[in-house]
Amino acid sequence: MNKSIKNLFTFFCFFIFSSSLSWATSIKGTVKNTKNEVLSFASIIIKESGKGTMANEDGKYELSLEAGTYTLVFQYLGHKTLEKKVQVGAESITFDAILEEQSINLKEVEFTAKNEDPAYSIMRKAISMARFKILEINEFSARTYVKGTGQVSEVSGLMKALAGKKIEKESGLKIGQVYVLESINDVVFKQPSSVKEKVISTRNNLPKQLQSQGANFIPFSRTNFYQPKPFGDMVSPLSPVALAYYKFKYEGFFTENGQTVNKIRVTPKSRGENVFEGIINIIEDSWYIHSIDLRFGDDNTSNVVKMIYAPNKEIWLPVSYTFRSDFDAFGFKGFFNYVTNVRNYSVALNEKYHQRPVVIDEKIDKAEAKDLKGQKINTKSALAQKQITRKQLSKFLKEAEKEDKKERKQKGEDVDLVRSYSIEIDSLHDKKNTEFWNQERQVPLTTLEIKGYAQADSIAKTNEENYKKDSIKNLPVFKFGHLLMGHTYNYGKRDKLFSFYPRSFTYSSPLNQIYLNTVDGYGTQASFKYETREKLVKRTSLFADVKYAFGRKAFNWDLGYYHLKNQQSFEVKMGRLTHQFNDENPISDFVNTLYTTLGEINYLKIYQKDFVKFEYRNRFSEKITARLNVEYAERIQLENAPNFKSWIDVKDKTFSSNQPKNLELANTSFDKHQTFLAEGEIIWRPFAKKRKFNDREYTVNQGNPSLKLKSTNGLLSESSFSRLQGSYEQFFDLERLGNLHVLANYGGFLQKPDYFIDYKHFNGNLTILRSFRFDAFRNLDYYWHSTTSNYVEVFAQHDFNKLLLTQITPLRIYGLKESVFANYLKIPNQQFNYVEVGYGLAGIGKLFGLEVVGNFVNGKYDATVLRIKFNR
Repeated sequence: MNKSIKNLFTFFCFFIFSSSLSWATSIKGTVKNTKNEVLSFASIIIKESGKGTMANEDGKYELSLEAGTYTLVFQYLGHKTLEKKVQVGAESITFDAILEEQSINLKEVEFTAKNEDPAYSIMRKAISMARFKILEINEFSARTYVKGTGQVSEVSGLMKALAGKKIEKESGLKIGQVYVLESINDVVFKQPSSVKEKVISTRNNLPKQLQSQGANFIPFSRTNFYQPKPFGDMVSPLSPVALAYYKFKYEGFFTENGQTVNKIRVTPKSRGENVFEGIINIIEDSWYIHSIDLRFGDDNTSNVVKMIYAPNKEIWLPVSYTFRSDFDAFGFKGFFNYVTNVRNYSVALNEKYHQRPVVIDEKIDKAEAKDLKGQKINTKSALAQKQITRKQLSKFLKEAEKEDKKERKQKGEDVDLVRSYSIEIDSLHDKKNTEFWNQERQVPLTTLEIKGYAQADSIAKTNEENYKKDSIKNLPVFKFGHLLMGHTYNYGKRDKLFSFYPRSFTYSSPLNQIYLNTVDGYGTQASFKYETREKLVKRTSLFADVKYAFGRKAFNWDLGYYHLKNQQSFEVKMGRLTHQFNDENPISDFVNTLYTTLGEINYLKIYQKDFVKFEYRNRFSEKITARLNVEYAERIQLENAPNFKSWIDVKDKTFSSNQPKNLELANTSFDKHQTFLAEGEIIWRPFAKKRKFNDREYTVNQGNPSLKLKSTNGLLSESSFSRLQGSYEQFFDLERLGNLHVLANYGGFLQKPDYFIDYKHFNGNLTILRSFRFDAFRNLDYYWHSTTSNYVEVFAQHDFNKLLLTQITPLRIYGLKESVFANYLKIPNQQFNYVEVGYGLAGIGKLFGLEVVGNFVNGKYDATVLRIKFNR
């Protein structure tokens, strides 16, 4: 019996061994064209299973397969698809694929003065069907291989001298080193918005410094050209507004698997406006994307996007995506490559949207469109092979999606959730061995990437002892330089997904926070903060600031605690600090220091406050947020320091009093007093939606109005008052015309205050440096028009894509942006109507912008000023 068991065990081992040998076999080779040029990132698909891979940058590919017969499908942009049947046995085989250039045929089309290029009709039909392509996939899952490769190849002498060593020290990056980050990710999508991604395994040669900061995986690209904006603000050629951005040219067609594919050249009507240029291939009648080869960029970067789609369950899905960026900016030159290969698709279709109607272009097929006009389309019935106009398609979609939303609401689903994305990293993601990667990588590494890994391994061994210092068992090390310059000390194991530490202590040095004003003289501040974090849902902070005014020989301080969990937060704070009369701080310490030092001007007006403050904030839903703020304080008047002098004595100029001058109140000084303030605010976003990222909710309100009601009240008899303000704010996306931002405030006092501090103050400005705030006037006195009356404020700014100077293409591509703005203030009690209008130019030297502003008082011209604004 023992012998039988032994024989069985031997057979079992032989079986396992034989199976592993079978699985280890592969087919590999190089993909080239007839000119013997390698075809980088060509797609290779197994026809029988839909699985596949892609060639690397050198055109090399490799597929691990069990023994059997397979049909390999080779695809590359601009080349004929090649199908090759191969027999895989016990030994690996090599097959070099040679792809012929695609022969493009031209339809017989007559071009006359009245005829448009046939590309426009093709694109109009494809655009009308783009939303169907998004909705027809009810859910899918897939395994992806993602790789990012990058290199900083050159650094200018100046940049190397200024920051080269610092960059290498802090990031660990070496000039000329090729860095590779690979990731095997499983992706699951479910309509209408859910995406779940799990990082199965990662491998990289990044420096430990970057890995410790969370650079240890790379997500799957969800770039979708059926969406109006595939990524960022880039406008897709299939966007509903694409015809306003692009010119299209028909370059012919080719046939693949019995289907006609139209080659369309995409050209921007105006370069530098978030647009692509290149080729998009569209399949006739079904209007799927076949492939994409598009470019975009500016003077500093050149970017190329290539995508190849393949049929799966009668729909075409992306199987390979490549993005390359070559940059030469700010003294750095190099490249970044991003590659995604998708395989193992499992797709469930929504037949309601998986339609193949005969699309009628009203502009071309006028007779057919006239016959179909008024025909009702039932969202429950199939559209297959039915003639339907683009307008009817749009109406069908609108009604169908409305029905879907109603059905989802009845099922208890959250219909306001426009996107839910979650990502998880497997606990063993960095423990997979070489055998696993040889099996899963599918896309071979290039010679350059292999060399990069080898160099990194050598560096890692050399610096092994230094890396051990990063172990979570060791506490951060104090250095004397931290005392002078400040530092953040991190504790615990850094979160691999969100790249934050569970605990941190931050110290800001007083040498970095020096200021000068006429009250304090020179002053400085040291800050301390201890913070704990738990994923994205919980954060607590203990913080303190210590300030010392050398002129007054006085210490100021504050101490606080902040707690955030999910959508609720509260803060408790107490201390003794100086505050501007306008608590929105219209002038910064930095700007005031410049004017006090160099111009003998003190715009900053401050008083001292001893206080205890509590603030609570709750986002009840994406539509409603409430805030409550209560404060008990003792307020003390401050005077300019005696005999204060600036560095430069400006002739016929003296510093003004620390008490603001005001039109309504002749004497703004005050006696020491107590106050108890209560401020409540409700923010209503009636059309807001929400997004989720790893269960943390975010409000999405772009393009929709935001309404606010704020009540501010003094509750002690000696400092009682009541003010109410309503606000309306909205951003308008005007497509090619740019963006418009509007804010309007209307308010007034139900009970007038006795103290000037409690007046309504406006965000004025009298310096050449413009505030970063949107709700700030460019040339209005800080306190002269502060009021206890009713008031109206309106701010409007239109940022243009193209206006005057930006009509010049090189300037627009360089990054210049133009804007016009108008601000308005009306105070009936003062008979004051103030208007300022201006023109702004941003992106000068990539750092700052200029504004020319003219203002008018009660309809009469008052002044023209120049303002400088630095880019944030």
